[in-house]
Amino acid sequence: MRYNVVVATHHKTGTVWMDGVFKGIAADLGVAYIDFKVWYEHRREQLSEALKAPFILLSTDSDFRSHGSLLEREDVRVLHLIRDPRDVVISAMHYHRKSKESWLHEPVPGYDDVTYQRRLKGLPNTHQRYIYEMEHSSGGTVQDMLRWRYGRPDCFEARYEELRQDIELRYWRRITAFLGFDAAERKICDAHFWRNSLFGGLSRLGNRHVRSGDIGQWKREFTVPLAYAFIGCFPGALQALGYEADHNWVLDLQHAPPRRRFGDSALRPLRELSRAFSFF
Repeated sequence: MRYNVVVATHHKTGTVWMDGVFKGIAADLGVAYIDFKVWYEHRREQLSEALKAPFILLSTDSDFRSHGSLLEREDVRVLHLIRDPRDVVISAMHYHRKSKESWLHEPVPGYDDVTYQRRLKGLPNTHQRYIYEMEHSSGGTVQDMLRWRYGRPDCFEARYEELRQDIELRYWRRITAFLGFDAAERKICDAHFWRNSLFGGLSRLGNRHVRSGDIGQWKREFTVPLAYAFIGCFPGALQALGYEADHNWVLDLQHAPPRRRFGDSALRPLRELSRAFSFF
């Protein structure tokens, strides 16, 4: 390894996928594999020493707390992974309804001490459950993606959608070359990427953590009212992250009534929604 490698993801943007890939790479290359959150919470006093040796580090929320300077080190290359926020909401809602992660089963202050999962499952319909996700866990994830400092020269800004379709590993090989792996190491990287991908090894073995993993799930899941609610919660997020140029994607939804692109009259519902949410 020419550089130490930092992998920065967000909840439901391919975190478990990247964990499997890079944990395997680290094991084969004989370098330390550091789950930043686990070390920060349970082995913080040892973390600074661990970051002196050759390592591959994963941050599951792209928050490096007091170790933010790690991203500026000359001996570090970073892979940052994002996903379409609309698919984040969909994936997170379904995952949170069934997951056994401990935080989902802890009482939530302000909700009569009902747990996150129980509150989510108790809502009357899918629309309300998606709204709940937008206003809570997934809302935090979207804000985290927006707060990330883009444009770092030593960071490869990757998209889940590109990796999910990368059957020929062209995109992945661009990433591993950028991260500084040599030719022999890149073959190891390729093997672990394929083995942990839904179009590769996992297609045969399955993965209970993954419900779908498809891209563009929002196109069949989002209704027009839900789309308006999404824009109200995250105005400009899709544009800032490069997923949409404007709000016209709402008009392309399967259940959207045929009409012209967003002009003044079409924008009126958004303005009314914005006043209700006080976000615009």
